Amino acid sequence: MTRAVLVVAACVLLAGCGGEDEGVGGRPITPEEIAAIVQEHVDLEPRETAEWDVFTRELGEESPGVQLEYADVSLAVVVAPTSDSPLVCADDSFFDECVSEDHDGDEVTVAWQELEPEEDPGVVYVIDRRDGEDVAVHVVGVSVTDDPRTLDLGVPLEDLMALVTDSRLSLTTP
Repeated sequence: MTRAVLVVAACVLLAGCGGEDEGVGGRPITPEEIAAIVQEHVDLEPRETAEWDVFTRELGEESPGVQLEYADVSLAVVVAPTSDSPLVCADDSFFDECVSEDHDGDEVTVAWQELEPEEDPGVVYVIDRRDGEDVAVHVVGVSVTDDPRTLDLGVPLEDLMALVTDSRLSLTTP
């Protein structure tokens, strides 16, 4: 009986330590948690999953990310502190074009670099710039020969926009 009381007391103490306060600030999101959220939006099975630290290196600030390799497409998803980086279309020095799209009331940016024959197949980013953070998905695998809104990216653009606007993708998670 004493053991049962200790277990109940430990549970009450643990609940009191985490509880609702943790939801306010939370803890940093992990690449594993990002990958799990991605899989809820992408109807493909990844062949490989790895951490992706491009934004951390480029921005000099912790920006958790994950890269998922599928049969025909690669997605890298990152959550970063808001910045004025060209990687999120803060200026037009990195992409050939950045266009705004509405997704269920959220303004999402679709950005791309077109194919460079014999060099680079091109790249597409889908970006949600929020208050205090940027969420981006980097798409590689299709030759970007035109506006990606008209191309088969391997994952429907609508699913990618739903992914970047998923409120669980945040620097902190409860």
